[in-house]
Amino acid sequence: MKYNTTHHVARGGKKIAAGPLGQELCKFPLLFTKPVFFGEPQSGINNGTVSLINLGKGPLAITCFHVIEKFRELAREGKQGLFQIGPCGLDPLSQLISQSEHFDLAVIGITEKQAKEITQEDARIGSSFFHPVCWPPEQVSEGEFIALGGFPGRWRTQLASDVLQFGTYSIGASRVTIVRDSYFVSQFEREYWVKSLDNPEFGQLDRLGGLSGGPAFVERGLRLDFVGVIYQFSPNYDLLYLRHAGVIAADGQITQ
Repeated sequence: MKYNTTHHVARGGKKIAAGPLGQELCKFPLLFTKPVFFGEPQSGINNGTVSLINLGKGPLAITCFHVIEKFRELAREGKQGLFQIGPCGLDPLSQLISQSEHFDLAVIGITEKQAKEITQEDARIGSSFFHPVCWPPEQVSEGEFIALGGFPGRWRTQLASDVLQFGTYSIGASRVTIVRDSYFVSQFEREYWVKSLDNPEFGQLDRLGGLSGGPAFVERGLRLDFVGVIYQFSPNYDLLYLRHAGVIAADGQITQ
């Protein structure tokens, strides 16, 4: 199955996001993420997002437990079909390093050959695996601004029987409003969002299904830290829930 993508970027947050720095913060998460999609083209495709990360012991694709569980359900029904991270097809269950229903996380080990295939496309989106300076990262604090991104299912378009197009969604500065031991929350403040790049519909996007597994970064001096993984969105209150990235050890094991 072929893969195609369109660069639909939403830039938001307080006016800290204005100007060239804000644009770069908006685009940054998309360098390290790819859509994951699975199912049967004739009966329906599901999609989510993976974070492309290397914590020092090889490339990893981090997504949500509920994404992998949906694939399992289809397999039990005999409808698993394909499973692809961008252009790369693989069996996620045989390459699963760890998973946690409690944390809603799943970590897939990626071979070097697969990593090259995932990142080889002629696009900046998903062009690299992020290498943190140190691990685990310092947890975010209330009031900090995160940059995040992913692939909303509502912006997925089937251009042909073998071509999917994914619109990307990212925010350059979304304020952290709640911090707990294993997760944190960012409440969207749409009234402060300053600009949309390429897609005027982003402000009306109230359902963010498909972003699960997307990465979040925070600016800390001269670097950006990978600090969270998107796992849930509450449309009633515009609340985005993220798991602290530090619950994942350098070898990909999820700490309980």
